[in-house]
Amino acid sequence: MKTSHLIIASALTLFPIASAAAAGFLDTESPSSLFNLGVRAGINTSTHTFDSRFFNEWNVNSWGTGLDAGVVFDINLRQYIALQPGFFFQSRSGNYSYIQDYRDPSDDIERYTQLGNYRSYYFNIPIMVSLRFNLASNVKWLVEAGPYFQLKLHSSDSEKIDVLVNNQDNSPILKTASANTTDFGLKAGTGILVNNHYSFSIHYLAGARDVWKAPFDGGRNKSWTFTLGYNF
Repeated sequence: MKTSHLIIASALTLFPIASAAAAGFLDTESPSSLFNLGVRAGINTSTHTFDSRFFNEWNVNSWGTGLDAGVVFDINLRQYIALQPGFFFQSRSGNYSYIQDYRDPSDDIERYTQLGNYRSYYFNIPIMVSLRFNLASNVKWLVEAGPYFQLKLHSSDSEKIDVLVNNQDNSPILKTASANTTDFGLKAGTGILVNNHYSFSIHYLAGARDVWKAPFDGGRNKSWTFTLGYNF
């Protein structure tokens, strides 16, 4: 047999195998059920930042820990893809250290320091596209992304930060920076689904709205979540 014929024969032999493997990895069949409900619970680590232009010497925001709990509702479009709105309750925490230099009335350089911590509580509503790729007969790889909206329910008073600014006569005065109560951004992550019921997922939430109200606008909310889930 000629070499070219051997190559063609081999390719024709391997093509069905490759096609079957591809079909197994990406199942484009109609879903067995159009809707299903799931519950999620886990922990998060988060922070929010303050624009560095207001604290010129030291601006540190630590990552704190919190809890995540909620439900998701899968609208299954195909076996491999679903639209997944969710509703979560979140607690977030963190510490901050801020230092800024300023000139006092005698024209000397002084230093204003703030140290504190906060704990905040939110409702978080993501709407993600969830892709499911078959790794084995009972194991799927999840890849998920989509926008989210977030509403703050309550926060400790220390989330209001005092900032030294110049008065009209250039003398320093304290003004309070308050955080916005809403945020929106992108949630994206990955995970594993076993037996179409049990899941472990990791997601990153990147806020797109300023954390702080004007005139101290700036800063971003950031969070990692680690959740276990069960799909009914």
